[in-house]
Amino acid sequence: MKKIRGTPLLAQLLLFYFLPYSINAFLEAQSLPYIHIGGWGFDVSFKIADKDITIILLNQRTLVGILTLGLNSAAYQAEYLRGAMSSVGTGQLLAAQSLGMSRVASIRHIVLPQSLRRVIPAWSNEAAYLPKYTIVVYLIGVVELFAKAHYIVTQIFITLTTYIVVALIFPVLITLISKGLDILHKRTAIPGL
Repeated sequence: MKKIRGTPLLAQLLLFYFLPYSINAFLEAQSLPYIHIGGWGFDVSFKIADKDITIILLNQRTLVGILTLGLNSAAYQAEYLRGAMSSVGTGQLLAAQSLGMSRVASIRHIVLPQSLRRVIPAWSNEAAYLPKYTIVVYLIGVVELFAKAHYIVTQIFITLTTYIVVALIFPVLITLISKGLDILHKRTAIPGL
């Protein structure tokens, strides 16, 4: 987890995207057997009946983007949860075990409920960062919000207004996510603490 948190998101994205190609190029140069990826060449798509329209739901670039963003975010979230779990006093864990609870049961019934209450503010912070990180996947060809804005600009030539509207979507989205997690935090708070 430290290695994932210690490397930039852009480096992780490029590594996961280009690594299969690099490995195959190396194996082919060494005359070793390799797996032909061919651009990873897969699409999860469906075709509209009786039309020449194919809608791609998931392609290789999108999958790499999702996996990279998910892995990066999971590394940070795991650290937040570890910190929250270590904030619960060891005396509570020992007391639960002295009452005959197994270690797993005492973690499940005593440590996790308290930890989850404490980790919600940190998760709220991570959830606010995640939409902003999605812009990075544009570098491997994933069509995200700013890519759509660029396409609109090339069609109607209204640059500033288009980018301002797109830029305003992020604060609105982040505010909604933060407010939702704030409500969850208030609902799970222990009264009087």
